[in-house]
Amino acid sequence: MISDKKFVVFLYLNGIHHLYHSAITAMELSLLQDDFSVKLISCSAEHTSILKYIQSRYPANRCEIITVPLPFRYKYLNFKKKSYPSPVDTIPKVKNILRTSDAIISTSHSIVKYFKKLRLEKPKNIYQYHGCGDRKYGFDPVLGDFDLILLPGVYHQNRLVDEGIIPKEKTVIVGWPKLDYSTDIGSLKQALFNNDRPIVLYAPHWQPGLTSFKHWGREVMEYFYRQDKYNLIFAPHIQIMHWRVKYGYDLNLDKYKCDHIHIDFGSERSVNGAYTKVADLYMGDVSSLVYEWIAFQARPCLFLNAHQVNWREDVNYRNWQYGPVVESMDQLDRKLNEAVEDKEYLNIQSERIKEYMNLTDVPSSRRAAEAIYQYLNNNSGNS
Repeated sequence: MISDKKFVVFLYLNGIHHLYHSAITAMELSLLQDDFSVKLISCSAEHTSILKYIQSRYPANRCEIITVPLPFRYKYLNFKKKSYPSPVDTIPKVKNILRTSDAIISTSHSIVKYFKKLRLEKPKNIYQYHGCGDRKYGFDPVLGDFDLILLPGVYHQNRLVDEGIIPKEKTVIVGWPKLDYSTDIGSLKQALFNNDRPIVLYAPHWQPGLTSFKHWGREVMEYFYRQDKYNLIFAPHIQIMHWRVKYGYDLNLDKYKCDHIHIDFGSERSVNGAYTKVADLYMGDVSSLVYEWIAFQARPCLFLNAHQVNWREDVNYRNWQYGPVVESMDQLDRKLNEAVEDKEYLNIQSERIKEYMNLTDVPSSRRAAEAIYQYLNNNSGNS
């Protein structure tokens, strides 16, 4: 039976990489006020396990975690070996909870589309960014369907407003809640490698038309396997594993496992920010993860242009100004050295991050919770 008490829902029906962007905010919202109870809806046992671990770090919270039963076709007919069930199958299972909620906080662009199909008209829809990049994906016109958007910084606010996607009054800058999740860097380094070489994080994107992994992944692995200067963490976007069957990704890289190479296709460390804090050099392509990297600390970056993109005047590749760009694999060794030696890139990073992530002494998750609560109070009679 659903309680008459007012409540909000934090929705987790996508990959586990979404959890760390808003779960701490849910805990903070629970601690902040008593007017609204807080429910977290999880699409799998793995999601629930992670959410309970995050919850354990906030022992005074009063959040309720609800696990959606696995849909039949995922539980028994998961031919494509996906990592989690489709939201198309899980949303209907919790529609009654969603329908009676006062607000739904989500990190997926497509959620509002599903809500319209189910005619979920009462709850306010609040969007928390789960990527802080430059690509047009982060400025999808569908974001205009949300009632409120929680933003990392002024860059995203200005661009959303300038492109006519959403009015400024429907946005609040809160910083980046994922950065509030703490990591014991020293212990992690010892757990990963038994030497003190610099650590390179290779984190390619998952989409076939954007990722460097499809074309250059094995050459990158071969290079690091044969050299003795660096350690390598290979932690691609977790969706590479989710879509490996559909897009034909060959993830059999066991031959490269050795003392100086750590391969991770989807553990909690690959999505909770641990690797971006422990590594010394970031290597990627179009992933917005680079902004989390810079926000934690300005450090060397290297970008792989495996698709021969004409990127220099393209706003979608603005992040490639933070380090050298490899245009062909024979440049990799030289460009790695350039990334480490040219400190001008660090100056660009330090200045630019101020636009992208507004970080203050108040934790971002707390700021996000306060923004949600203020919005709910101002709109509680307008559902």
